[in-house]
Amino acid sequence: MHELKYIRLILKVLGDDTRLRIVNLLYKQEMNVAELYQVLNSTQSNISKHLAKLRLTGIVNDRRDGQFIYYHLVKSDNQFHQDLINCIIRGLSKSEIFEQDSEKLKEVNKQK
Repeated sequence: MHELKYIRLILKVLGDDTRLRIVNLLYKQEMNVAELYQVLNSTQSNISKHLAKLRLTGIVNDRRDGQFIYYHLVKSDNQFHQDLINCIIRGLSKSEIFEQDSEKLKEVNKQK
């Protein structure tokens, strides 16, 4: 895929509030769908749909551990791709909603 087309695809996929919030959370730690929906106060099916789009672009990948599937951000070999994701996360990390999600994540982690 042409590099500019790939960049546009990444930005398009990240052009959704829920997907940005998922990426922010996965930047902090690996999570399963149940943990994500607890933090985001959404449905499992909605979270799964967003994760599927993130997986198709290579932003997120998963691993199976027993009955659970854990999602994590992909560490890209493409330095531009990695820099773009890092820049977006750093740029938005101080937004109110991202900070609220981080606090909810701490609560979910305490429940484990």
